[in-house]
Amino acid sequence: FARMWNFMTGWMHHSQSRLEATRPEIVYESALRDQRKKYSRMEEAVSGIVYNRNRINQDLKEARDELREVQSMLEQAIKDAQSGDQAVAEEAVMVGSMLQEQEEQLLQRIDQLTESRDAANVRIEEYQGKLVEFQGRIKRLADEKSNAVAQAQVDRETVRLNRELSGMGGDDESQSLNELRDRLGRLHAQASMTTEMRGKSLDERMRQYKLKAKSESARSRFLERVQDRPLAGGATADQKSLQSGGDAS
Repeated sequence: FARMWNFMTGWMHHSQSRLEATRPEIVYESALRDQRKKYSRMEEAVSGIVYNRNRINQDLKEARDELREVQSMLEQAIKDAQSGDQAVAEEAVMVGSMLQEQEEQLLQRIDQLTESRDAANVRIEEYQGKLVEFQGRIKRLADEKSNAVAQAQVDRETVRLNRELSGMGGDDESQSLNELRDRLGRLHAQASMTTEMRGKSLDERMRQYKLKAKSESARSRFLERVQDRPLAGGATADQKSLQSGGDAS
């Protein structure tokens, strides 16, 4: 199972590598999608920091408004505490003490909010710079994709053209034409072979022998007729041959 798993994963990786080599736009598009997802997550995080910064600014504004109101009331309490009327002065001291404590709390809160806002501004500025860098990276990757895909197309066409010029390759029509020529050549060779085999077949050889035997039989019969035919002197060819032999003796 482990060997089969290693084989399958290796085969899939090899197939994927071959596909990526022939279709680079797929790899680039995948990388661009990944970069855009990262940018979107970073942008969402920065947006959350900006939202918190805006809330801090709103709380800071409300705290400052409240501080101005408390300080205004505190000034009035100070004046009343200096009044000649003892009851008014005592009441002013009591209220002034409460206002004093409230002012100190507001000042402390304003300091904390200001510090938080400043820290948020620093982080926002830092992350916004990173977002700008990320945008540039995505744009460079998109430009690289366009150039790489265009160059790959040019290279493929160059290789195809060079192969055609060198006779190592061709288009579909040329390949179909070559296949047709090959089939016609094989058909012609088959016709020539059957013609050659025609004189070598057993039936053909028997027919030739029959024709030859028939021709020899006809020749024999013709010669017999020649020998049996009477000559001008009344003797047959055989008798004339015998007479010629006696005269010679």
